[in-house]
Amino acid sequence: MRHLACLAAGVLSLAPAPGSATVILSSGPVSPLPSELGARARWGGTGFEAVMLDAGTQVVGTTLNPVGSPVWQLGQPHAFRLFWEWFSGTLTWQIDFDRNGSFGAGETASLTRVARIGTTFDYILLTADSRTAGANSNAIDINNFRINGTNLGNFRADSSSPNIGQWFEPASPGPRFRSIEILGDMVYRNTGGNGAFQGERPRMQLQFFGPEPVPEPASWVMLVAGFGAVGAALRRRRTVAAA
Repeated sequence: MRHLACLAAGVLSLAPAPGSATVILSSGPVSPLPSELGARARWGGTGFEAVMLDAGTQVVGTTLNPVGSPVWQLGQPHAFRLFWEWFSGTLTWQIDFDRNGSFGAGETASLTRVARIGTTFDYILLTADSRTAGANSNAIDINNFRINGTNLGNFRADSSSPNIGQWFEPASPGPRFRSIEILGDMVYRNTGGNGAFQGERPRMQLQFFGPEPVPEPASWVMLVAGFGAVGAALRRRRTVAAA
């Protein structure tokens, strides 16, 4: 029985860690890491921009609200959701432009990266920028910010703190980020002038860092073989007990 328990423990140690990790504020990685996946939302003088990023490069353009319709409202909260589904390799970016409490047509875009199926991450970075000087100064509030169910509070980029750069990581000794769901509300505010923003426009960006390589085929073979061995041992034990 003790050997069976040891075998089962060894097989389970090869299995991916649970996806429900408590999330904490972080100082970020010790050394720079390349950005893997992400999304950005930005206020524009004639409309709005919502893009998705792969390795820091824009790969899905303004498919969300491409011509500024429905119109975003200054000073009003717009819900957003960024979701990484690790087992399908799909990143989904949603923004409730018309503020009707759901993500409808024109408010959802997805990016599937087959090369990253099964990828997990070490860090999440939230950045936001605002313009604090001139006739068209602005600000952005990010409220009710949540990662995988953990409420991480509110963030603001304005004249007192024009730039946000906050890292997040799973609570130690928690598992890596597997599937990731980020929720919250963004509020764009004009703090001077007529709202026809020039130069730096208020924006929010979310990025995932520190990918774990997808297990090699040999690792999956070992995992499957291990579970097979546990099953065979359990069947033998039942047979002996029945006899």
